[in-house]
Amino acid sequence: MKKINLLIVAAFTCGLLLQAQAQNLKRRPFLGVQIAPVSDSLASVYKMKSTAGGVVAAVIPNSTAAALKLQPNDVILKINDTDIKTHNDVVAKARTFKTGEAVTLQIIRNGKSITLKEKVREMPRETDPNAELVYDEVKTEHGYTRLIAKRPKGKGRYPAVFFLQGYGCNSIDNLQPNDPQRKLMDGLVAKGYAVFKMDKPGSGDSQGSAPCTQIAFPEELAAFSAALKKLKTYDFVDAENVYLFGHSLGANTAPVIASDSKVKGIIAYGVAGKPWYEYMLDVFREQRAAVGTDPVQIDQDMKVLGPLTYEFMVLKKTPEELSKNPSYKPYFEQNFDYDGNDQVFGRHYTFMQSIQEVPYNMAWRDASTNVLVIYGEADIASISPNNSQLLVNSINLMHPGSATYKFLPGTDHGFIKVGTMQNLLRLQQSGQFGAYVQNNFNQELVEMVDSWIKEIRNNQNFGSK
Repeated sequence: MKKINLLIVAAFTCGLLLQAQAQNLKRRPFLGVQIAPVSDSLASVYKMKSTAGGVVAAVIPNSTAAALKLQPNDVILKINDTDIKTHNDVVAKARTFKTGEAVTLQIIRNGKSITLKEKVREMPRETDPNAELVYDEVKTEHGYTRLIAKRPKGKGRYPAVFFLQGYGCNSIDNLQPNDPQRKLMDGLVAKGYAVFKMDKPGSGDSQGSAPCTQIAFPEELAAFSAALKKLKTYDFVDAENVYLFGHSLGANTAPVIASDSKVKGIIAYGVAGKPWYEYMLDVFREQRAAVGTDPVQIDQDMKVLGPLTYEFMVLKKTPEELSKNPSYKPYFEQNFDYDGNDQVFGRHYTFMQSIQEVPYNMAWRDASTNVLVIYGEADIASISPNNSQLLVNSINLMHPGSATYKFLPGTDHGFIKVGTMQNLLRLQQSGQFGAYVQNNFNQELVEMVDSWIKEIRNNQNFGSK
């Protein structure tokens, strides 16, 4: 099956939204379609001469596409003066739109050529009938990045949780209501917390930076650090009770920015538990074992992946250099998702290399705060509880009694209640996991975080120093 590119998905309900003043950021344009390649069969039915173009798989309500009255199975052949050769061209062209400008599409619908005209609409803002939202921005090294706060209704100063997302570059602005990240954040708002989230430089509404996929880790760290300092200035935030929730790579981000701007506590979920080079070796060996790879084959693979990972992560060799080694090249392409240019695991290769440069345990030492490390039973990305327990033990050696380990039964890396790791793999292999995610967020995660924070606040321990 050919992959469908999701250009933008937005769902929202009515609620109260507060707009921060003196905004430099403009709302990004919103085409609002799911777009796919044109199949040979559809081209034949429409009597097209080729499969050039992009076929509309779905239209998102309240979008430019909806205003244009696009329909599923429409084939987009031209946007303004640009011919659409592949479905990726639709995505690329949409990124050049400006809100309010006129856009013209030439399409084929049921074999007939049609021209559609409309003005580009902006991305809808997240709303919530049970909360208040603030759309703000953070000044970063090269521009501005979107910062969003959601808090309980009513006046007051609330303890705050800053959600730090993982490795990817996807925007976390206006997530769908059933998105597990949003379920976590909304659950914490319902418990009485002000919750902050920030898009990474180069993603979402952000302006001035290179695309997120092209930046290195230090630029990302600096942006999150600036956001942490800013969120403490809001009049509805209890600046003495700010917590970081680091998810996956976000748990590497958390202690670094907490070293620069102290917080009451850090929650780390799906954490690597060790420096990135060592974690990657665990990924290549232990994840293979978890999915049932032949042990002999694992040993053979590691003879290549071991030195390859060292040369890439520690010696900082470029992908071009590594690809000259005929033994390395196929492993680099298959196991690091190397695209043949500068992308590794969907980001610029220097991003992974710069993660390795962060002094892992020193960052946790210098953060000097309360820490809750949570391991989900089915978290194959975090591999096993051993790494989480290793981190807790290390922190407690440096700051006795400051770190706590919690085990979350039946939960995967993305906060979904799936049972065992084997059941997770069966769901993924069956193709049912995407639908399963929609209704299986583990609310126990919210309860666990809330209980720990209340304990910290009541005991007034490490973080009060």
